[in-house]
Amino acid sequence: MLADSEKWQLDEHGYVLLKNVITKDEVDQLRSLSISLASEEREAGCGFMYFEDCAQRVWNLVNKGELFENAIQHPRILAPIEYLLGEDCTLSSFSVNVIGPGAPDGGLHIDYPLSAMPTPRPSFPIVANSVWFLDDFTLENGATSCVPGSHRRLEAMPEPGVEYDDEVQIPGPKGSVLIVNGSAWHGSSANCTDRDRVALLGFFCRAFMKPQQDHAKLASDTVLNRAAPRLKRLLGFDSMPSTRN
Repeated sequence: MLADSEKWQLDEHGYVLLKNVITKDEVDQLRSLSISLASEEREAGCGFMYFEDCAQRVWNLVNKGELFENAIQHPRILAPIEYLLGEDCTLSSFSVNVIGPGAPDGGLHIDYPLSAMPTPRPSFPIVANSVWFLDDFTLENGATSCVPGSHRRLEAMPEPGVEYDDEVQIPGPKGSVLIVNGSAWHGSSANCTDRDRVALLGFFCRAFMKPQQDHAKLASDTVLNRAAPRLKRLLGFDSMPSTRN
């Protein structure tokens, strides 16, 4: 399901854009539910806000609607993730990301725990991100920036506030998904429009790693009772510590 050209882009650039993976109806449903959840959390006083309240995250999506349960198992999106991290990889976190008008450039970074590791960092991928475009990503509304080939800079990290000549923005139509090796330098850009830019962030790690969120404990009984083996594996049930005596 993953073309040789897509594997090459992941190997050479550290990212690949999968265009029009999600149908228009799926995008509309996912965006509507995402905005509703974000609004509910703000009104309840528990909204996770950042960028001086210009941006918001909604966490633990697997527990917040069957629509998200089905989405995170999308085979077209899992294919490049599993190419990078192995077929036994685990879901580290799944969240809504709303970048509002006036949100600043987020700066380039590499994903945790890579950012906390001694150098040289591993030459093989250990974490990877999927950025689901629920709006058109444009140069004006803050499309994700990446530095091609930066996943091979095992001794270096992007410096805050520095502009790099080889940094590029990656625009694309809604319904697309950007897959990024966590070692590649990447980040959100400034939203200079008057409209929210909404995305889903599916973050994955290798099976031997501790995920951002403990889905095996967080997932509700309702979710687990209807979960197929693939979802249970993504939630960590194949990699969780044994409870045998």
